[in-house]
This record gives sequence, C-alpha cells and structure tokens, in this order.
Amino acid sequence: MLESKNKRLLINLIASLISFIVQMGISFLLTPILVEKLGNEAYGFIGLAHNFVSYATVLTVALNSMASRFITIAIHRGENEKANIYFSSVFIMNVILSVIVLIASTVMIINLEKLLNIPEYLEQDVKITFALAFGNFILSLLSTVYNIATFIKNRIDLSYIHQIIGNILKVIILVGLFALLKPKIYYISVGAIAYTLYVFIANIILTKKLAPELQIKIQNYRWKYIVELLKSGIWNSLNNLSTILLSGVDLLITNIFIDSSAMGILSIAKTIPTAIVTLLSTISNVFLPQFTILYSKNKKEELVNEAKFSIKILSLLMIVPMAGFIIFGKSFFALWLPSKSDVEIMQIQILSILTLLPNLVSCYIYTLYSINTVTNKLKVPVLVTLVMGIVSIILTYVTLKVTNLGVYAVAGISSLLLLLRVILFVPTYAAMNLKVKITTFYKPLIKSIIISIIIILVFLFANYIITIDTWFTLIIVAILFGILGYFISFITLLNKQEKRKIINKVKGLLGGKA
Repeated sequence: MLESKNKRLLINLIASLISFIVQMGISFLLTPILVEKLGNEAYGFIGLAHNFVSYATVLTVALNSMASRFITIAIHRGENEKANIYFSSVFIMNVILSVIVLIASTVMIINLEKLLNIPEYLEQDVKITFALAFGNFILSLLSTVYNIATFIKNRIDLSYIHQIIGNILKVIILVGLFALLKPKIYYISVGAIAYTLYVFIANIILTKKLAPELQIKIQNYRWKYIVELLKSGIWNSLNNLSTILLSGVDLLITNIFIDSSAMGILSIAKTIPTAIVTLLSTISNVFLPQFTILYSKNKKEELVNEAKFSIKILSLLMIVPMAGFIIFGKSFFALWLPSKSDVEIMQIQILSILTLLPNLVSCYIYTLYSINTVTNKLKVPVLVTLVMGIVSIILTYVTLKVTNLGVYAVAGISSLLLLLRVILFVPTYAAMNLKVKITTFYKPLIKSIIISIIIILVFLFANYIITIDTWFTLIIVAILFGILGYFISFITLLNKQEKRKIINKVKGLLGGKA
C-alpha cells in the first residue's frame, strides 16, 4: 500500500513537471517574439489583463477553494450522497457567479480607458484582450468542479496529461495566428480559451470515468451547503485579496503612477518569477491530495512526516533553478531578448530578482500553505497577509511620492514584506495547526537555505570564470553546473533512507513495478 502511494506520488510529480516544461517552452518561445513585435507597452497589458482576472477570483474563490476538500473527505468517508450535493450545488452557484462576472466585466471594459493609461493606438486591442481574458475566466469557472475527480482519486497525473495536450493545441493556434495575421496582443487570450475549452471537455470525460457517482442534478442544489463552503472559503477569498494587495497590483500601480512603458518592463521582468511560482504551485498540488486524505483519516503523524518530506522534495527540485537564475539571469535575458538594450536588460534582471526575493525561501515550504486549507484554519494567516498587503500599498505609494526609485519601489517593497511573512509566520502557523513544536519545519528550511547559499557561491564562481555570450555556452554551463548543483542537493538534503527510497521509486517506475 505504501509502495503504491509513493509510486503514485512520483508519477504525479513527473507528470506535473512535464506539464510545466511544456507550458514554459511556450512562454520561452513566444515572449521575445511578442516583445519585439508588440513593444513594451503592448506586452504589459497582457499581464495587466491577467491581473484583472485574478481580481475577479476574489469573488469566486470563497466557494471553489474548499469544494475539493469537502467533496474528497465526503467520498473517502463513504458519504457519496453528501458529496453529490456539494458537487451539484457548487456547479449551479458557479453558473450564477459567471453571470455576475460577465455583467461586471462588460461594464468595466466599456469604460476601460477611464481606468487605465492606455495609448490611443492600443485602446481597441486592449479592450479585446480584457474581454477575451474574462471570457476565459468564466469558462474556467464553469469547469472548476470537473477538476475534482482526479484530486479525489489522487490521479492528477491524468489532469496534467490533458494540460500538456491543451498547451500543444494553444501553441498550434498561436503560431498560426502570428504567422498568418498581423500580430495582436489578444492572440494570447484566444490561445488560452482554446486551452481551457479542451481541458474542460477532457475533465468532464475524466469525471465520468473516475467518479461516475458525481453527477450534476438541479434537485441536489442546497443553499445551506453553499453557505457552509462560503463560511470556510471566505478566508481563502480574503487571502486572495491580501495576496493581490501584496503582489498583484504592481502592474496596475506602475500603469497609473508611472507609465505603461515601465509597466511593460516590469511585466517582462516578472515572467521567470511567475513561472517559478507556477512550478511551485504545480509541484505542491501533487502533495495536496495525500495531505487531505491523511487528514480525513486522522493520521496526523503521517501528515507531519509527509509535510516534512515535501519540504525536502521542493528544496531538491527548486534550489538549482533558483540559484541558476539569480547568477546567470543577466546572460539569459541578454540572449532571450536581443531587441533590448544593455540598460533595459540590467533593469529587467534587477526587477526579476526583487520579484523573486520571497520565493527564495517560500519555494522550500510552499506545501505548508496547503496545511491551512486541509485543516480549515485560514483566519489568522489571512489577517496577517491582509495587514501586510495594506501596509505594502501605503509604503509603495509614499515611496513613489518622496523618492525616485520608481518601478524598483513597486517590486521591492511588496517582496520584502512577503519575505518576512514566509520566514516568520508560515512555518510557525503550519506547526501550530498540526499541534507540533513550532520549530518543526524550521530545521529543514534552514538546512535548505544554507545549501542554497553554497550552490549560489558555486554558480557565482562559474559565472566569474566563464564568459557566457551564446546559447550554446549558456546551455552547457546550465547542464554541467546544474548536475553539480543537484548532486550537492541530493547528498546534503536527504538522509540515507530518503535517498534509498527515491532511488528505489525511480527504478520501480522505470521498471514498471509498484
């Protein structure tokens, strides 16, 4: 049973990484083309449209963030009828929320030029981009409940496979549009809609296969179940709002208080940090089903051990790319964005590192955020983040008014506050929720940070002795020192038992054994 669980974890992890690599490959190929053909200003509005959609999630996440938890626990406790009521109620409520979002976003888009600084030549394209982005959000909202089946059965590898196919479909559509038609910023949203529609259909099929007992029936709608989910999820909504205040309004602030060109530079600089957060979320989601299942079965000791192990796995996977980006980032941007000047490249690199700063620590303990959801204890972390978000906006506004730091203040202040939250609060509160020593998660965290510093110094030495001015050199350096970095991480992060377990799981997976 344990063998089967570990193999499933490994399969899910590999599938998630492949999905991420495909997604990043698309971004890697398209971003320099978009920046060159559309310019900084136009490119910045793609990110801003995405941010505005994230603002809408504050309205919807209260309901949907807890649905998978409640349905999964009900299924694993044999309460299929209760799970079905949750399933139907959430879908019907999402239909109602979709109508609300449609009306609100339509009014906003009509008056968009009054809210933002939009160059006149981009006004129509920006409005179309926002309209398609919100259309994609509504489609995603309607599909949400169908994402739950793979979570319940801990078969999220199947979900990732369809995400890979969806991303390939998106690439085909985007390449076709850019090759045959005049470049437009809203092509990205067109590709996103194609991706979402495909994944929506695929998840409906997976739900019928994996969890046929879950069916949408209007007569199963229960308002009291919606209220129960909202009471639990309202803190997730506030958490989303808090996170937005901390790091999700930076493009908007830059657009309003500086200009759209600076917003474009910041949007480019956030590309890699955003990808890293996406990777963190992707990998962390692999552990969440097992966390939820262990909690539903009251296996607290196993849950604590699984959380500790997840920290080591995240550290093992993330230390090398994080350190590599910090040291070799300038060379990467210079090769990736050849249309940018040396001054712009340096600005992008500085902004990227500032944005990445909190993730230097949070990448190791990212799965601990899930503990709050699993234990349904969200109030305190939300209030902490909300206060920090408000403080961040106030400090950013004051700094922009009294200094010449400009966009550096926008990126730096929020990152500093996020870093403080990650170091001082997240490990402590997760331990309190699980009723273990508050220092429980600090030992693996501190160890990961020390190893990160060592690997950064190794990479810094490599960057000092090697001139990187071609893709070939960068790739060779990345491969050689990446292998060295992972070797250092593997031998220092894991104990003998964990090393043996990972090696055996990889061998078992490759050999087709459970």
